[in-house]
Amino acid sequence: MSREGLKCEFPEGCMLDLWARVIKAKYVARQVQILDTSFCVPEEQVGGKVCGVEDIKVKVINATSEILFHRVRLVVDYEVIMFVLVDGEYQIITVSDRYEQNIDLQEFDPPLTLEEFREEIEQSEVILKNWAFDFEIKGNCEDPSNPCNLTTPIVGTCIGLKVYVDIINKLGKMHDVIVYGEIEPEDYIIK
Repeated sequence: MSREGLKCEFPEGCMLDLWARVIKAKYVARQVQILDTSFCVPEEQVGGKVCGVEDIKVKVINATSEILFHRVRLVVDYEVIMFVLVDGEYQIITVSDRYEQNIDLQEFDPPLTLEEFREEIEQSEVILKNWAFDFEIKGNCEDPSNPCNLTTPIVGTCIGLKVYVDIINKLGKMHDVIVYGEIEPEDYIIK
């Protein structure tokens, strides 16, 4: 049916004009290791030795992706918040870090040519989900074996921490989308 033949109550001719972002390509990486570190928690900071890790949370400070000449640069600033047990009491330890990654055009689905990238991509969106953690209490920082490899050992607990996350980067462009349709009177009956 042509738009002239539509029964419409509006002078615009049954036209719905939408401004929508169209996703042109997507990058998905599952369980990317964004942190692998060992650090010493000084005894004076938490009031004793860490004997257990009860919970771990992540606070994303900033997650951005920058569209460059022939790639997308991803930067994630975040804090890992660890709830640890020290002498029967809970303490909080915070580890701040930054993850950076360059994503080549060929890594997107569908792969993009340089021309498509220049003409069709205006925006980049980062999604981080399915956070996972692996941790280990490695021992005392002051031990002769020095599990945290400190140059000057201090009294404390050495903790190993790995952080994993799914990274999704969507590339898109805003488009004007026009939809023509006919209003059905029975759709507007209030019961």
